[in-house]
Amino acid sequence: MTSWAHTVRRLSRFLVILALGGAGVGVCLAALIPGTARLFGANRFTGRVTTDLSPLSQRTLVYGASGEIIGKLGREDRAPAKLDEVPKSLINAVIATEDRTFYQNPGIDLSATFRALAANVGSGRVQQGGSTITQQLIKNRVVGSKRDVGRKVREAVAAYRLNQEYSKNQILEQYLNTIYLGQGSYGVKSAAERFFIVKDPATGALRGKQLGELTVSDSALLAGLISNPEGNNPFLFPERAAKRRLDVLKRMVEQHYITKAEAYLAALQPLPTVKPPAELRPDNYYVDQVQQVLFDDQRLGSTPSERRNTVLSGGLKIYTAFDAKAQFLAQAAIVATLPTETENDRKSTAAMAVMDPANGEVKAMANGSGFDPNHQYNIVTHQPGRQEGSTYKAITLTAAMEAGYSPDDSVDGSSPCEVTVPHYGTYDTNNAEPGGGTLNLRSATAGSVNCAFVRLAAGLGNDKIADMAKRLGIRDRPDPVLSLTLGTKEATPLEMATVFNTLAADGVRHDPMFVRRVEGPDGKVVFENKPVGTRVVPAQIARTVTDLLEGVITGGTGTGAQIDRPAAGKTGTTNRNSDAWFDGYVPQLTAVVWMGHPNDNLAMGTVGSYGEVFGGTYPARIWHTFMQAYLDGEPTLQFTPPDPTLWPRGTYVSDKGRTPSEFPSSGSSGTTTTSREPVTTTSTAPPTTSSSSSSTTSSTTTTVPHPGP
Repeated sequence: MTSWAHTVRRLSRFLVILALGGAGVGVCLAALIPGTARLFGANRFTGRVTTDLSPLSQRTLVYGASGEIIGKLGREDRAPAKLDEVPKSLINAVIATEDRTFYQNPGIDLSATFRALAANVGSGRVQQGGSTITQQLIKNRVVGSKRDVGRKVREAVAAYRLNQEYSKNQILEQYLNTIYLGQGSYGVKSAAERFFIVKDPATGALRGKQLGELTVSDSALLAGLISNPEGNNPFLFPERAAKRRLDVLKRMVEQHYITKAEAYLAALQPLPTVKPPAELRPDNYYVDQVQQVLFDDQRLGSTPSERRNTVLSGGLKIYTAFDAKAQFLAQAAIVATLPTETENDRKSTAAMAVMDPANGEVKAMANGSGFDPNHQYNIVTHQPGRQEGSTYKAITLTAAMEAGYSPDDSVDGSSPCEVTVPHYGTYDTNNAEPGGGTLNLRSATAGSVNCAFVRLAAGLGNDKIADMAKRLGIRDRPDPVLSLTLGTKEATPLEMATVFNTLAADGVRHDPMFVRRVEGPDGKVVFENKPVGTRVVPAQIARTVTDLLEGVITGGTGTGAQIDRPAAGKTGTTNRNSDAWFDGYVPQLTAVVWMGHPNDNLAMGTVGSYGEVFGGTYPARIWHTFMQAYLDGEPTLQFTPPDPTLWPRGTYVSDKGRTPSEFPSSGSSGTTTTSREPVTTTSTAPPTTSSSSSSTTSSTTTTVPHPGP
């Protein structure tokens, strides 16, 4: 008896069983027997199947400023490929395994269906499927995978009609881009990149294979995954994967795609071992922030869900301001500077934000020792941020200069100090070091003298400081508490970077910009961000503040940040040394460094060789290391100096305001009368009060104990 006759006999027996059992699947079989072409073309099957193919979810690629891919976003890691990109070995392996008559059948293969039915009847269970490549495509993109007769009939009819509407190559291209191959890989292009890691001959860096680089062995492995991507996963079940690859190679030999020798060599190749992540998520803080920025951008959709779908499924190309050199050097400066051991094993960390004064582009964001997938807490951007300490004095200076104050104004910096402001109450604090005296604002800034700035702020009005903070780059206007000038209200490193970036840009604020341009999957520009600055203070004011902040580095609390070129900045340390900052800039770059414990406000205690951490210790050193390395070989630019003839004549400033009188007899313009010790390279910004010690109602006096040097 021939094999065909044997198959027919088995089918007859199967049909009898179905009839006796009252099963209603005969309709399904009726759609799969000769002579049903008329049914497939019947008028009740109207419309084009191609229009019913559900759109494919595509991954979004994120690029750095130099054009390198820095991240992938998406629900499915899929990158569509043209058929001419797919190597012949992979096409042959897929056809040999999934649909050997693909180029001859009309979308369904009756002989394959009969063989599958016979095998299933003979074994008493489902062993073979019998679906063609076209039917699998219809199942995945049109009718779904529900197991019932109606779905199988619709699948067969739609496959037949799709075969009439699309060429075989179009169907195959759609199929190769649709299939899931396991381990989070959708489509053959993504699978090639994710499964097979090689060293790039040009750069020496590791990367995934391109489709054209796939070998016969690679192709056989991928083709073998289609029917059972998880069960034959080479990273989880290597023995099964090797056996399945061998099955595919045998089929390729039987169908004369390769020789036995080629199959033998392919079977000897090692399986891939570098397991790709199953989920497609950001793997660095910069890309994570870019994703959040896109989720919030209404140009990508009117609702949050629409925007998420566009970003995660739309196949966008996101071009960012990310500077790989800045990121590497920022991270390296943190790792190289921070000690590995701290008091009580409470490890401190640091973070840095780097911005371009010319346009507000965020060039880098560094956190601790790098991205932690188990703890994706981005200190640089996470609200509400941390207390900034005396770095806030730069905001106070800007507000004071705009209000008509002069760098030559003098103020009493004696400690302890007490100020009383109607409706705000009384506030007590002291300096980090004993002593006092009358000093001008330039010296008070260089030495970061708390009492001088508390008296200055009380006379100026903390409302002006709060308004200036908002204008310079703090997202939400802070409460105008009496301790505001000492940085007792939280802000993020990115907000503080924006503040100092505005000063570096001569008073023009550029809000932080991560994304330069977004393109759709067709290459058309969806939107492009054009840097638009907003002048928030006159250039003369910003230049005057820069002139004062240069003294912090040349001879004040921030001398540890010196880089042998013009630079301006401010140190900051909070009460109990729980946060330490150095915020600084050169004409072409701004960088803000924060240091502390990431999850709490506890004191850092003894860290490394320093008894206590101040802004002028580790943060200033981190800033110095980064800036010196990044600017190496770059031209030395000069700040545009302010016009000193426009400064008001120096006078005396008290907690009542700026007086019309001349300097007290104990001092003169540009000089300092104080008992403070000289600032050295190891001295630091004095700590400020914590937010819990800020101003109270008019009937309350708040006293802050001496915080130590």
